[in-house]
Amino acid sequence: MEQQIINNYAEAIQSIKNAILKSRYRAAVSVNREQLSLYYGIGKYISENSRDGFWGTNALDTISKRLQEELPGLRGYSPVNIKRMRQFYETWKQCFECVDNKVFINRPLLTDDFNIKKFLSLGFTHHYELLIKTTTLVERLFYIERCATEFWSVEKLKYNLRSNLYSNRGTLPNNFTTTIADSDLRQKALLSFKDEYLLDYINIESPDDDLDERMLESGIVTNIKNFIMSLGKDFSFIGNQYRLIVEEQEYFIDLLFFNRQL
Repeated sequence: MEQQIINNYAEAIQSIKNAILKSRYRAAVSVNREQLSLYYGIGKYISENSRDGFWGTNALDTISKRLQEELPGLRGYSPVNIKRMRQFYETWKQCFECVDNKVFINRPLLTDDFNIKKFLSLGFTHHYELLIKTTTLVERLFYIERCATEFWSVEKLKYNLRSNLYSNRGTLPNNFTTTIADSDLRQKALLSFKDEYLLDYINIESPDDDLDERMLESGIVTNIKNFIMSLGKDFSFIGNQYRLIVEEQEYFIDLLFFNRQL
């Protein structure tokens, strides 16, 4: 009887776990699609006004700064990242159109079976890596297909780009799709969504049940902040995740202090 109860619990836990993973996966797909569409729309707006408009010099720096003032704590909208959104749009504008921040296929691509859902399922970091490290549309579509169907992380994509998988790919058959369990695929899929841009939209637990990064940071910050404050009046705590722009790169300092004596 006791063993039966334990088995029932195990079955219930597995069922609930699978339901959670399915729900998180659907949420991640939805949010990622919305975010990618948003970046495409922003890139379109920036391109049309900065290339042919009359914004003048330092326009993107000004826009980035004002966005920070309007939305304190906003991440991912440094001048460099805004330029990346523009590049994203300008690379794909011949293939897609954007209406109300929704991306649609505008004209036939080079492959008949290309799926817009697969394109929108990739994170922005995935797409940017492909923009700067591939040279042809066919090559780019190859990597999009593999990323979407095999749930490559950004690091996995970088590795395959470095090893030039597109040119060196083989034709040996495999049975991966029949031997990998659905639950394993869902966990791998969730890991592939840990995009540096997407994490600010939705918080996804990694498959190995690591502690949530932001909860951990919050706890550490609170304790360290109290400790530093107790050291003396010369220490001033400026903030955590403090935003700095250095050589057009956006950085966030975990903990920033100022010592008046030093």
